[in-house]
Amino acid sequence: MPTLLANPSAPLATGPTWPGDWSTFWPDMVIGCVTGLIIGLALWLLQIWADQRHARKVARRVSLRIVQPLLLVLQRPTYTQGFSEISVLPRKHRTALSLIEQSDLDDWHEELATELTETLRDYRGRLWNLQADADDLEQAVERWFTVHRTSPVVREWVEARLLGASEDYLRAMVRSEDDYEAIAAAGSQIVSSRLVRKHARAYGQALRKADRTMQNLMPILIENVRRRSNR
Repeated sequence: MPTLLANPSAPLATGPTWPGDWSTFWPDMVIGCVTGLIIGLALWLLQIWADQRHARKVARRVSLRIVQPLLLVLQRPTYTQGFSEISVLPRKHRTALSLIEQSDLDDWHEELATELTETLRDYRGRLWNLQADADDLEQAVERWFTVHRTSPVVREWVEARLLGASEDYLRAMVRSEDDYEAIAAAGSQIVSSRLVRKHARAYGQALRKADRTMQNLMPILIENVRRRSNR
């Protein structure tokens, strides 16, 4: 007799025909892309707003710390000038440099560069150069006095002369019993030496550049303070 199968296999389950329904693929993709672009644009605009807000906060903080105090320093008249230390900057420049160095000027310029921040950085650079030239001049004078033994009054005369003291000031600083002509002759020899003359010329140029930059900075500071007071 023929053998019969007791449990014939069940027919395989059939899935959806391949390929599926692609009729909504492209519309869904377009909607997804547009949605992603809108969200990305919104996040980008939000980041721009946050960066601008941070830049304004940094600018305001540094401005309050430096602009008005610096303007007061630069507007203050100079009644007397010291002629005793070559390596020490003139008082107005020295105070201004201290204010600028204690501020976050570089952060301010990086966040919100303006004519003011650029000029402040330029002024700071001029003062750094002036300090370097002053130190070089001081060392040149010190080198001379290390080799040549000279009276202290001659050194005082030389330092005052190099710092721009007038003839009347130079005469007034010498005691009446001292021989001014001899002191002036010895001091002039030092001032006219090649090394001292070289560094004195560099110092003078650096001082003029710093003064010129300070004069350029003044109206920018005044305009900044006036603009803030009108808000």
